Amino acid sequence: MIRSNVRRIIRAGAVLLVGAALGLIAACGGDSASTPVAPAPPPPPPAPSVQSLTITTGPSDPLGYVAGEAIEVQVTFSEAVTVSGTPLLKLGIGEELRDAVWDQDASGGASVAFGYVVTREDHDTNGISIGADALAAGDGAIRNAAGVAADLNLGDHAINDDGAHPVRGSPPEACGDQRSLALQHDAQFDRRWGGGMVSEWDGTPLRVDIVRNFPDFVTEANLWELLAPIGRLEAQIEAQLGYRIVEMGEPIEVPDGAQPGWDQDLDFYWRNDGNNDLLPRERGQMLVFYMNDNNDGWGGGGSSMSAHVCCGTTSYNKRALGPMWTGDDPCCQGDANQYTREGAAIVHEVFHLLGFKHAIDQEHLTGVRMSFGALDLPWESGSPVYYATPADIENLRCIFPEGG
Repeated sequence: MIRSNVRRIIRAGAVLLVGAALGLIAACGGDSASTPVAPAPPPPPPAPSVQSLTITTGPSDPLGYVAGEAIEVQVTFSEAVTVSGTPLLKLGIGEELRDAVWDQDASGGASVAFGYVVTREDHDTNGISIGADALAAGDGAIRNAAGVAADLNLGDHAINDDGAHPVRGSPPEACGDQRSLALQHDAQFDRRWGGGMVSEWDGTPLRVDIVRNFPDFVTEANLWELLAPIGRLEAQIEAQLGYRIVEMGEPIEVPDGAQPGWDQDLDFYWRNDGNNDLLPRERGQMLVFYMNDNNDGWGGGGSSMSAHVCCGTTSYNKRALGPMWTGDDPCCQGDANQYTREGAAIVHEVFHLLGFKHAIDQEHLTGVRMSFGALDLPWESGSPVYYATPADIENLRCIFPEGG
């Protein structure tokens, strides 16, 4: 009896042990019906989205952007993005769609900038439009730091006919008396060919060369630097009018036949009593040179540059390349280089040779007025450089008609 009871106890214990073992196996996942569900993966990070769309430039002419002007548009995303390839932004100008291209220099952080240069054929009196689907990555991408591609839909930020940004292009306008005034302006001073550069126009671009008579500290690279604004003017005129009126030349040697002392006395040079061969030049050529003298009579302490309409030349006077060159001139602290060497004052002087007078202080002269705050007295508009406006270029079209 005792043995039978022991055997029953042993068998019962074995059953309990087996049951416990099976329970442990099930708890460890051996029983598929009890396996825990794996956690769901986290949702992907949201794509950068467009937060604003802004046309950051405005037309210089109330009638709209003219040929050669840039239209800049800024797209701002919800976070910083990186750009690759050549994304495009389609601008609706009139009945056409124009491609504004990524402007890398103006982009950064969450902002992506696009630019388009207006052509003569662009016209939109109602103003620029930008559709909701106007932004495309092209052959590249716009992504955030995690590599997530941006949502390029402009949505509610799309622009429909922005009346503050019309496009004029360059439709021809009827000319007034600009050519007559410019001819009279040059004839007031010119005693060689009776009409200066205006009368020499035959449809061939008027070339601007710079003479190598500058002080030794002015390098060849400096001479090209001084000529560079004429190259920019050349491109600006051609973009707006479709043909060239001036062109950037090059540094040249002193022309043969220059008379002794020709670059030593500004007053004598300018008022040389009809002897206009002090510095010979070719017809249709404008010369830029160094005058080792100051224009004390006109500028009080001396002017930095002068235009010599009598002779088709303009000069950097002694002040311009003395202490002014290094910024040490106590009379012209700060703005000396800004407006003369770096400020493209050469453009202002060349416009004198093209028949233009100052905007406000030359009432006694006949001539076409320069634009105020741009081509003349740019600091009045806050600009650090002299620059021709579309209206100045349009006046050039009337003074120098295509083909001569």
